Amino acid sequence: MKKLVEGRTEKHLKLMKLGLASDEIHRIIPLGLTLGEARAWYANRVLFPRLRRAVVALAAGSTLLSLLTVIGSLLEQNLTTRMTVHDTLFLVAGFLFAYGISSLMEVASHLMDRLWQMRTVLSTACLGTRVLSILTFGSAALLIAYWYLPTQFNAAASNASTAAEMHLALVLSGSLIFLGALSMSRRLKLIALVIVGKALGLFGMFLLLTPRDLYSMYPSYEQVYAGAAFLFIMLILDFTIMPLWLYNYFGKASRSNRVGDGPRVV
Repeated sequence: MKKLVEGRTEKHLKLMKLGLASDEIHRIIPLGLTLGEARAWYANRVLFPRLRRAVVALAAGSTLLSLLTVIGSLLEQNLTTRMTVHDTLFLVAGFLFAYGISSLMEVASHLMDRLWQMRTVLSTACLGTRVLSILTFGSAALLIAYWYLPTQFNAAASNASTAAEMHLALVLSGSLIFLGALSMSRRLKLIALVIVGKALGLFGMFLLLTPRDLYSMYPSYEQVYAGAAFLFIMLILDFTIMPLWLYNYFGKASRSNRVGDGPRVV
């Protein structure tokens, strides 16, 4: 038995050197595979699917940006569609690009020792804490808020080069949102979405109540429609996310209590 444990420990260390995660190692060891077979199993079951997802995400982001170059002018004709659809699609494109690049780097880190060491150091230093989430989400929020200032937004609506700068900033913001979500639990992600919804609701209320015509490049009545659209988005997020959050918080706790109160074998 001792030799078996020692053999598994030695194999465990060798599999770790291949770049396998601990949960993946525990799945491989009971199969009784050699190191070569384990490497092939890992490539077929883990690396190739990640590579496919990376390619699909990058292709989807590129397609989305190409589509925006075609229909972007149509979405920009109305303030509501520009704020709620046009700019959101740029954020989604940035999110997809960040996901694809992150997946490619993860696959490459399993094939190159230096990248694996760098990924391990970065994961230990940043991804295991909430500091990265605060910095990335805060940076994304500041970038978006800056370009939604009336002076900047109106300049982007009237000047093509300024509009390109705004689009790049939105893509970067989407990438920062993805990086921030990496180190967050599912519960914190739901809370973050609720906070985003409340921020959109406050912005919508401001657009509805302010007597000033902030975005002068568009008719004043479109500002009211945009504010109502942001309030509607907040309500949708509240009615969809809050039940999920309550279920994750209370439903899982009640299930664990029922399991803990089960019959005991003496």
